[in-house]
Amino acid sequence: MTRYLRPASWAFGKRNNDGRHRRQRVVAGQLLGYAKEYIGNLLYYVGSSLIRARRRRFRKIRRASARALRFTWKVIRKLFSLLWGWISEIWADLTNPFVKGVRSIKGYHDLMAEIKDAPNRVKLNRTRAFFRYGFRWNSHLIERFMSRVLPVACLVICCFVIRNVAELPYAVKVTVGGQDIGYIEKESVYDDAVATIKRRVIKVDDSDWRPSAVLSIAVADSGEINTQDVVANKILSASGMDVAEATGIYIGGQFYGATTAGQLLSATVDGIIEPYQKQAAGMGDDVLVRFTKTVDLVSGIYPAGSVVSYDELSDLLTSEEEKPIYYSAADGDKASEIAKANGLTVAELAELNPQVDLNDGIIHTDTQLLVAENDSLMSVKTVRIKTTVSSIGFNTVTTTTSSYNLGYYKISQQGSEGERTTVTEVEYKNGRVVKSTVIEEKVTRQPVDMHVTIGTGGSAAPNQYGGSIGWPTGPIQKISRGWIPGVHRGFDIACVQGTPVYAALSGKVVVSEDTAVGYGRYIIIDHGNGMQTLYGHMLARFAFVGDYVQRGQMIGQVGSTGNSTGPHLHFEVRINGDRVPAEPYLGWG
Repeated sequence: MTRYLRPASWAFGKRNNDGRHRRQRVVAGQLLGYAKEYIGNLLYYVGSSLIRARRRRFRKIRRASARALRFTWKVIRKLFSLLWGWISEIWADLTNPFVKGVRSIKGYHDLMAEIKDAPNRVKLNRTRAFFRYGFRWNSHLIERFMSRVLPVACLVICCFVIRNVAELPYAVKVTVGGQDIGYIEKESVYDDAVATIKRRVIKVDDSDWRPSAVLSIAVADSGEINTQDVVANKILSASGMDVAEATGIYIGGQFYGATTAGQLLSATVDGIIEPYQKQAAGMGDDVLVRFTKTVDLVSGIYPAGSVVSYDELSDLLTSEEEKPIYYSAADGDKASEIAKANGLTVAELAELNPQVDLNDGIIHTDTQLLVAENDSLMSVKTVRIKTTVSSIGFNTVTTTTSSYNLGYYKISQQGSEGERTTVTEVEYKNGRVVKSTVIEEKVTRQPVDMHVTIGTGGSAAPNQYGGSIGWPTGPIQKISRGWIPGVHRGFDIACVQGTPVYAALSGKVVVSEDTAVGYGRYIIIDHGNGMQTLYGHMLARFAFVGDYVQRGQMIGQVGSTGNSTGPHLHFEVRINGDRVPAEPYLGWG
């Protein structure tokens, strides 16, 4: 084998290069070591600096917290010391007289035991000296004791006096013409009493009369407090006016006069409402009979000019003439009270009197308010609360499938009717119904939908009699009632409730309704060329307005809805709107 030798120059160069590379690697290793050492020292310095800084910060926080705690503790100790010294001083001032008293008694007892054999003169001198020096050296204890006790005693007495004075039954004393009328709870009662007096005055000339009364604060028992009407009677009696004891009648808050025949007036009012109460007695329990406007009979003292004869008041009350009724407002009357007394709302009162501003709710004196456009003065209102329970029809959810032939049906979920309770307020006025308002309506039982699957594939079986239309209930059923001219224009097919009802011919549904009377639940199908068929009294409907149904397709179930006495299907054929016998179209009549 031939061996090729490399030149010597080549070998020498390689050795030189290897040495140089080795030196370079050594230097690089040294530099890398220096760098690692420098970075390590740098990281150590940074880490130790952070640790020292954190420790310094924690030491500062700890020292500051310690100083704050020491300062707080010093403050607390100082305050406690001051408080304890103050309490000890007060306690010493309060107890020293008793402590020194006990010690004095013990010292006097010891003194008497010491000189028990001495003459009486000596005993008297020693006793006098004992008490003289004892009072001289301990008199300051009494002063310090009283300086603590007297402020507390004054504070207790002050609270006791304030409490008892505040609980005194204060009232307003009314004095008219130097005569004490009596006591009232507050000043507004006096204003109401004056308004009551003004309402007892029929003459307009006297409507601005106001008594010269003096009101003052006084202490009175609860049994001495007078009501508004009592104060009004006493003021009229003390006013010097010509007055009489009578019974006044107020209708809708308006005073119409007074009469001395109070019992007859009360009997007249009862006689007006009694017939309506007897009528309401046969209407059930939830019936309320009352006058349209509030009617009040008030016995008391009335100005003589306001007292009229019984016959005049009786004619006014029993008159059935309907005419506008006005209310003459007194000073301080409120729109809400006037409206309530006349069976109105504030909005209705404002609607009757657009010329009067009722926004502030206060009516000015002598304002005439229309409270009834055409009404009798003593109209009677009967309100009956009527509760009715009605059924809620259920919906039929129909699923069609071509997997089954026409005439196939399956009820996957039976339907049931819901229930609704309605509370109605029926208002009768003088025996006639004038308003019916539903005040509450709630569903007490929710209806349950019926789910039905109907086949649409294939074709229906032909009519076995060869007629042009199919039998509407599948197999021939019993005819319970046929065609009777002018009486019954169709025929009834008696079936078990739930029997399927089929379309007699293909066509479009033009009517699909639920009614409480007549046909009940029924469907009308338009077959074109003026021909229609009707299917009545059904339990459920499976076809709706706009649907196109095939001959033999199930459109409902036999039921007994509407004017029906039992389960059956009422079937009709109509030509150009006229009901005609169906037998020729069925091929068997």
